[in-house]
Amino acid sequence: LFGFFFLFFLSFLFLFFFYFLFGFLCLFFLSFFFLFFLSFLFGFFFLFFLSFLFLFARRRGFPFFFFFLLFRKGF
Repeated sequence: LFGFFFLFFLSFLFLFFFYFLFGFLCLFFLSFFFLFFLSFLFGFFFLFFLSFLFLFARRRGFPFFFFFLLFRKGF
């Protein structure tokens, strides 16, 4: 009985994993262009913000000021 339940659970996990992978691949191929455009835009804005932050922190004289503030706020 335990072996049967284990086999059923294993097959269910296998099917669920493949269904999730297939659905994710379909979603990725459907929204590939939109995702690429969004990631490019977000990466460009994040890079611009990071460069501006590093320039501002270097002008203040401490390059890792923002990261120190972020880690202090987190902990």
